[in-house]
Amino acid sequence: MTARKNDRVSFRLPVSIDRRAALSSDLSSAGFCLESPQLRAAGEEVTGFVLYGNKELTWTGRVAWVTAGNPMMSTWHRIGIEFTKVSPGLRALLSMSTR
Repeated sequence: MTARKNDRVSFRLPVSIDRRAALSSDLSSAGFCLESPQLRAAGEEVTGFVLYGNKELTWTGRVAWVTAGNPMMSTWHRIGIEFTKVSPGLRALLSMSTR
């Protein structure tokens, strides 16, 4: 198994990915893992925001990996997002959260 470049921390936040609801399960300065009812394709370019309080902290990224959920067990898909751009507000939140 390949070692991670960045440490991840468990952090639950509401997230929008291309205007569809999702939840973060962990994050790092380089990206995050999302749980989503919408399946995405690896390599897909995506945009979205993290809802933090009443602020929408924007990001753009690439789907790095996907693990399909199981609708028979009501589990959502897990999607690894690698950031390509983050807003200053999200960068600050990531910096505080990963210390």
